[in-house]
Amino acid sequence: MPSSGNELQIGIIITTVILLLLVAFILFLVIVFQDRQKKAKAQLEKELLNAQIEIQEQTLKTISQEIHDNIGQVLSLAKLNLSTFPINPDEKTQIKVTDTKQLVSKAITDLRNISRGMHGDKISDLGLQQSIEAELKILENSGQYTTELEIIGETYKLDAKKEIVVFRMVQEALQNSIKHAKAKTIFVKLENTETKYTVSIKDNGIGFNKESLLSAKTGIGLKNMQNRAALINGSFAIHSAPGIGTTIEIALNK
Repeated sequence: MPSSGNELQIGIIITTVILLLLVAFILFLVIVFQDRQKKAKAQLEKELLNAQIEIQEQTLKTISQEIHDNIGQVLSLAKLNLSTFPINPDEKTQIKVTDTKQLVSKAITDLRNISRGMHGDKISDLGLQQSIEAELKILENSGQYTTELEIIGETYKLDAKKEIVVFRMVQEALQNSIKHAKAKTIFVKLENTETKYTVSIKDNGIGFNKESLLSAKTGIGLKNMQNRAALINGSFAIHSAPGIGTTIEIALNK
């Protein structure tokens, strides 16, 4: 009888161990499945975001080409026609013609700059630093904003895709400073260190409560920048509060 009791105990122990191993194996499978689901979801979101950005870039490229080929050409013809006007003895009329020629020339220059900022290939050709300089120059030329660009460290060349993504984020930040923050002074800093490359955009606008904005529909632009940063394995940070302006930082590890 004792022998039977021992066998029963051993059987119970073995059964318990097998059940525990089975439970552990099932839990392992569940964890692996969930992990694969998360990775698959993250990959899908990344691919969708990448496709969305590619579509946006193609749209901007088409608009840029349209501005260059059509609108720019029409304005150039208008300027040429103005140049053929005979000199008018009426001083006021002549001043109006001259002023109109200057306005058309400015419109042509501004459109070319805008077209360049929309065309991804031209951004790649110019490089990130010169593209940002051109964007700030457009703001300066409007006469409504003061801008400054500071370069710390040697010029750092990102690959073409990353440069376009970072530049679009800078454009978004500049538009936010103008439209929402009502800023008049914008400061951009490009900093290249041994470990990372950082782009920061600081304005003197009205600032905002970051938490409330990110949870609202008006924070879509900021969320888009966060998604773009994630797409290129970068980080995105916002520092702001009512009355102190806003600073946006985009960092890429080397």
